[in-house]
Amino acid sequence: MARINFPQDDITVDVEDGSRIRDAIDDTGADIPFGCREGNCATCMIEVIEGKENLNPPNDKERVTLLEEELDEGIRLACQAIIEKGEISIKQADAGL
Repeated sequence: MARINFPQDDITVDVEDGSRIRDAIDDTGADIPFGCREGNCATCMIEVIEGKENLNPPNDKERVTLLEEELDEGIRLACQAIIEKGEISIKQADAGL
């Protein structure tokens, strides 16, 4: 079992290892938007506050969309990120990172 913390919403949820972050956001109602549902890719940028080692490595879609320095700073796309194990804390990324 893995655990995702959404501190800005005061939500913590346990999920199966290998779960998509997007699904946890949908299931909990955490306040992280998904513009891809409206044709605006990268709206779902999240900042991994703790536990980025527990996520899958960035995939090609993330590498095309995000800058390498953003990835290094723990910025990911919630629609692509998968929690492989353990615990993470995330929040919506600030614009302009």
